[in-house]
Amino acid sequence: MKRVALIVLISFLFTTFSCGLSANDSIQRKRVAVVLSGGGAKGMAHIGVMKVIERAGIPVDIITGTSMGSIVGGLYSCGWNAQLLDSIVKQQDWGFLLTDRKVYYAQNLIDRKKQNTYLLSKTFTLGKKNISESGGLIQGKNLDTLFRHLTAGYTDSMDFNHLPIPFCCVATNIVDNTEYNFHSGKLADAMRTSMSIPGVFSPVRKGEMVLVDGGLRNNYPADLAREMGADYIIGATVQDQPRTADDLVSGSNVLMQIVDINCKNKYDDNLAITDIPIRVNTEGYNVASFTQAAIDTLIRRGEEEAMKHWDELIALKRQLGLPNDYRPQLLSPSADALKPVNFNDPIENALPMHSRIQSNLGVRFDTEEMVALQLNGVYQSSTRPLNIEATLRLGRNIMVEAVTAWKPRRFVDMSLGYAFRRNEINLYTNGKNNWSVTYNHHQVGLNFLNINLKNFDLDISARADFYNYDKILVTSELNNPGFTAGNEHFFSYHATLHYNSENAGIFPTRGAKFLAQYAYFTDNLTKYKDKVGFRELSASWQMSFALSSRLTFQPLLYGRMLFGDDIPVIRRNFIGGQWFDHYVEQQMPFVGIHDLEATDNQFVACQLKLQEQITTNNFLLLKVVGAQHADSANALLVHGPKLGYSLSYYYRTILGPIGGSLGYSNDTNQVDFFINLGFEF
Repeated sequence: MKRVALIVLISFLFTTFSCGLSANDSIQRKRVAVVLSGGGAKGMAHIGVMKVIERAGIPVDIITGTSMGSIVGGLYSCGWNAQLLDSIVKQQDWGFLLTDRKVYYAQNLIDRKKQNTYLLSKTFTLGKKNISESGGLIQGKNLDTLFRHLTAGYTDSMDFNHLPIPFCCVATNIVDNTEYNFHSGKLADAMRTSMSIPGVFSPVRKGEMVLVDGGLRNNYPADLAREMGADYIIGATVQDQPRTADDLVSGSNVLMQIVDINCKNKYDDNLAITDIPIRVNTEGYNVASFTQAAIDTLIRRGEEEAMKHWDELIALKRQLGLPNDYRPQLLSPSADALKPVNFNDPIENALPMHSRIQSNLGVRFDTEEMVALQLNGVYQSSTRPLNIEATLRLGRNIMVEAVTAWKPRRFVDMSLGYAFRRNEINLYTNGKNNWSVTYNHHQVGLNFLNINLKNFDLDISARADFYNYDKILVTSELNNPGFTAGNEHFFSYHATLHYNSENAGIFPTRGAKFLAQYAYFTDNLTKYKDKVGFRELSASWQMSFALSSRLTFQPLLYGRMLFGDDIPVIRRNFIGGQWFDHYVEQQMPFVGIHDLEATDNQFVACQLKLQEQITTNNFLLLKVVGAQHADSANALLVHGPKLGYSLSYYYRTILGPIGGSLGYSNDTNQVDFFINLGFEF
């Protein structure tokens, strides 16, 4: 009986030990680490490498990384396997993520207009000292939001050894040029800090340290993997081949050489302790190659390079004592992390309200005005419903504007503003330059009511305009030149209705845009030259219809009707150029006409546009416009129509659209060529 009991006990202990050994496989065998280097967009190749490691059935016990390697490694450590990482990076709009812009359609119309005007926007929070918001072009708000979402379930401060796969990433403390290793903290913050490229992303403050991209000290942290207990190291690097003197002939190559030299700290030593080094060829791509085609290629190259090491991976698997058919169980992220990302609810919305200053910068080049620069700043008080905004425009035409807005309700405000403009404009008639005018324009505006909802804006206001004509050149062909030396002043009342549901400010593919304005002008608050004041009625309506996944049809109806006697030239109808309200507030676009053309008091037009999206950021535009014009509404159909045609190519960048147009109009009988680089303002 005792022998039977002893046999049962021994069998029980053996079974228990065997089960324990199986459940703690990673503890009993030697540990494998994966090390991922920095490299910006080139680091997308790491995902292809991870695919092959999974395919080979190699267990991953430790992950270390720097910069983009910290992002791929950090996400992998909390459950995003290689296939999921492949999907998630291809779904992202990297042009949006690598800015601090808000989701376009989630903003009100005023904020959307700013997004379509300024290439750079930064917000400085007053009285908030824990995070540096200066020192870089980008604060990384959208990346912060993405990282916090993708690491759902691991958003609290924690020991990174307690992640599903132990993890560590590297940053550089630029106070004393030392390496800082994240073994704990908030995972999203560690990833974001490790990729803070100096001068591009704002650094992160941690106590007395100012932390930036870890590549400056340890771009390939294999030594950290050893310190964490790794017995074997599989490493993926995207380091470029060393440049020779013959390669250093361009500014970009010189800059990248300086970066690569600084990132060589520890690189050779760390590569020497790597058991299976996988060096991916990223020739033709750089740290900013975040296009869809580039990401696809880089992931594929990572996979192809890792497959060249297949025999080494299988040999490592045998050294670990694992059977050929062994496959570690792939992790999966939390259910919350798999939900769509909500960029409309950034982390800053959950923080206590502080006064803020938002600064915006716009730069544009075109063949007419050459270079133009616009600066904008907005102060938002945390204690009062008050905004103060100032704008400065420099170029051929100068503008200074200051507005104070009182917001008693969330969607309602009243404002008082002053603007000064110094304009030099040439006015044409049928292609002939009849006026050249230089003038100062002072304007004081009082908005009695502004209701600003998501897609809707209603504005009721009064204005005082004062024009001081400095230089007036008029051709002898004009019997009535219209302009007289001296001054003109007007008092006017305005009502404006604006609706916009377009899905993008530039190159929209769906939605509608409508604008209508009525204005009554006087010279003494009630009348103009002892008569009823003259009136202005203008409207535009554009819709977008998707004919296919890439082809969009956009009809646009617009016009401006003037009523009354002795309407001054400065308030006449002008057409020409690419945009509404560009040089003067009543300007209407007309393809094929490059300059400002004076036209009759009654003007209506219809433009038809086909927009072909050739690739993600390449667009081809075909426009045809026809217009009727007359001095009275009854005579609109008497004359033949003005016609205009244009063919344009544009490339969409975060700096704004870059491209040109070739046009022709029967009004001028001239071919018009126009190049534009940047957003319009």
